[in-house]
Amino acid sequence: MRILMVSSLWPPAVLGGAERYAAALADHLRERGHAVGVVTAGTDGAEVVARIGSWGYPMTTYASQPPARRALFHAGDIVRPDAARGLDDAVRRFRPDVVHTHVVQGMSATAMTRAAHHRIGHVHTLHDYWLLCQRTSLVRRDGEACTTRCSSCRMITGLRNVAIARRPPEVVLAVSNAIAKVHTDALDWTRDRTRVLYNPVESFVGPARRPPVPGSVTFGFVGQVSRTKGIETLVRAFTAAAIPGARLVVGGRGPDLDIVGGAGVEARGWLDAAGLDALYAEIDCLVVPSEWQDPAPLVLNEARARGIAVIGAAIGGIPELVAPECAPLLFTARDRSALTGRLQTFAGDPTAFVPAPATAPIDWDDHLDVILAAYDEARTATERGGA
Repeated sequence: MRILMVSSLWPPAVLGGAERYAAALADHLRERGHAVGVVTAGTDGAEVVARIGSWGYPMTTYASQPPARRALFHAGDIVRPDAARGLDDAVRRFRPDVVHTHVVQGMSATAMTRAAHHRIGHVHTLHDYWLLCQRTSLVRRDGEACTTRCSSCRMITGLRNVAIARRPPEVVLAVSNAIAKVHTDALDWTRDRTRVLYNPVESFVGPARRPPVPGSVTFGFVGQVSRTKGIETLVRAFTAAAIPGARLVVGGRGPDLDIVGGAGVEARGWLDAAGLDALYAEIDCLVVPSEWQDPAPLVLNEARARGIAVIGAAIGGIPELVAPECAPLLFTARDRSALTGRLQTFAGDPTAFVPAPATAPIDWDDHLDVILAAYDEARTATERGGA
């Protein structure tokens, strides 16, 4: 089968787990003998068959842009004729059997409708809230969660969804029940075509982990270093916990690196695969303190595969994905005192929360079987619709 992936960013230009997942999926599909091409607004690469230029500025610099430039970016995210031309060129040259869209922010609604224009089966994965929120996160600029959708979001996403509803993907895959429900509650066109497919857990082969030792516990954070990911709450909670001998290691980059500091806190910056493995080998407990409706952080899978305990915020898809042993460590998002208590609880008896290494809830082989079935379903539905 020939699969055309559409993703705003592609390694090495990545902002989060969605791009990492899409690239890993492409690699696994190739291992099964399928051909994969990529359309991106990111960087060129061997697998990239078409590149749609950034609208106004590179997406990787979004967080540093002034409000006026962000507004222009969002306006261009409704429709872009150049996106249609780029996708048309990719279809003509790559000749895909199916199109699989991922995060398409900055590429406009065209990225979601062009497959239907060519009568090609289309599968879309919900990694974020772009269909409902121009910031993709259901979080306001000040970092607070949206309680109601703002007028600009309703207008811009409304225009996008009118276009998409006319030519929707045949299959919509959601990375958690949490993100599936938000979309099916809000968008009629998603209701009869959405199903949940958790991100796969990669089996990890490596040396046996040393058991955590009270009095020398190391906590870890991996991800975008931003307030919406909970970094400020975590650093302050760790400081307030005042756990003797404890350390906090932060891996990642982002707009709020200046927050990372203080006694026992170390910033590692961006990590390649080897650096990420080294950090996981070093820590006793991963903290996932997200303050937005985080659909399915990949770091939860990475920790679970390695048998690393997790302290997670009870928000979005996080409670669905933590190991049962770690359920007592869930805390209310944004509650610094609750997180302080969970850090102290873990440090007091760290072996009580260590899960067995597992590939739950789904491994790559089973995940690929579902993906390929979704591709076949999309192709069949398109063929019937065009008959």
